Amino acid sequence: MKNKLILVIVLLTMFGLNNIMAQSNTLFYNLNGFKGDKVVLFSTFGDQVKPIDTAYRQSTGAYVFFNINLLATGVYTVYFNDSLYTELIINKEDIVIRADAKNLMASIQVLKSQENKILFDYWNYAIEVKDSTMIYEYKIRKIELKTYDTDDARIVKMKARIKAMEDGIDKYVAYQAKKYPNSFAPKLLKAYMIPEIDSYNQKHPNKKYSSEQAFLKDHFFDNIDFNDERFLQTKVIYTVINDYIKTFGQPAATVNYNAVIDKVLSTAVVNNKVYEYCLDLFFRTFETSIYENVMVHLIDDYYLPYYSLSGVNTTYYSHLSERIKALKPGKKSPNIILKDTSGVLHNLYETDAKAKMIVFYSSDCPHCEDALPGLLEIFTMYQEQGLIAYGIAIDDDKELWKREIRKFSMNWTSVSDLKGLLSPYMDEFNIRTTPYIMILNKDNIIMKKPSDTNEIHSTLVQLLNEI
Repeated sequence: MKNKLILVIVLLTMFGLNNIMAQSNTLFYNLNGFKGDKVVLFSTFGDQVKPIDTAYRQSTGAYVFFNINLLATGVYTVYFNDSLYTELIINKEDIVIRADAKNLMASIQVLKSQENKILFDYWNYAIEVKDSTMIYEYKIRKIELKTYDTDDARIVKMKARIKAMEDGIDKYVAYQAKKYPNSFAPKLLKAYMIPEIDSYNQKHPNKKYSSEQAFLKDHFFDNIDFNDERFLQTKVIYTVINDYIKTFGQPAATVNYNAVIDKVLSTAVVNNKVYEYCLDLFFRTFETSIYENVMVHLIDDYYLPYYSLSGVNTTYYSHLSERIKALKPGKKSPNIILKDTSGVLHNLYETDAKAKMIVFYSSDCPHCEDALPGLLEIFTMYQEQGLIAYGIAIDDDKELWKREIRKFSMNWTSVSDLKGLLSPYMDEFNIRTTPYIMILNKDNIIMKKPSDTNEIHSTLVQLLNEI
């Protein structure tokens, strides 16, 4: 009986090992002409990459990464050096690639891996189309310069060829998606394609768009499946969101940025992980920006409702939102009571003036170095009309602070608690970047948190001319 049990255990162990071996996948890369001892595999998560594995040169000259089946499906980078690297797809399959270091991209041969055959066949065709398009466009310009006729038959013919080649790229991706419905590569390639208004209008004759701008504002993300978490292991979502911000967040204004956020997050809500990534990306984009009301929108309308239900401690961002709202124009500024270099105490509330300019800066801040001369000039310009200014140094070195005062011949009230970034005023005024400027009226009401000198001038002119 005992021997039978041992035999069963041995057989189960062997079966388990064989099963693991059968499921194990490898990435085999042979780069002719590269003599380095090792290469590194990097994973991708949105805009972030990190090293996750190292392969050493084998006697055959190849580099092999084992057990890649344990990695999440997505885009990875095989990094040889700063000028030699290959982005490829890992998706539970063996990968065998051969290339030449002298012309890596053009020489890549995918000997095994359906995903990467699709990917690199696409890139080869796309490069061919790009090169051919450049030649046609050069010929078109020559004809236009010679004939001044944009409707020349030769031009029309060449433009038709360009269009046919570009359509061929779309057809290739569509064909691969149909042929390999479970492959990630066609989805990845499609995600990078900008939706076309003509194609949409043909499919939706009752919902046609006359403006491409309006169409893209509504349908920019149509080619991306936000419910597919595999896209988090690529740069796709990061890239398209940034493109959307640059396109539809302009001119830079709170209302435009909030509209972008609403569009993206309403699209990403289908998947928690994708939603969390998008929300985090917006936080990283706006938390240190001057657009504080965008942060309030993110916190109050998205972060708190979502994470409160998840049991996450939301105290920090809840407090941040309240601080921002407490410092909005129309609210009373917190008081500032600080000493100057001689130890004399200055109290903002007890300072009588028609207008007050508060400037938080740091003596080792390059942006402050650039801004201080202009701010001091503004103070001098309006001082006799009733402006006072507080230059508050976020420093912890008194000698450095004093040198900065002498360097710029500061003639405003220069004060500091010499606690540097640990100063309680950093939190009380929600200072994320320096210089940080506020314009107050005589009653210490915040009138403006200006983003440029023009806003400072216009606010001061209004305050100093009030009767």
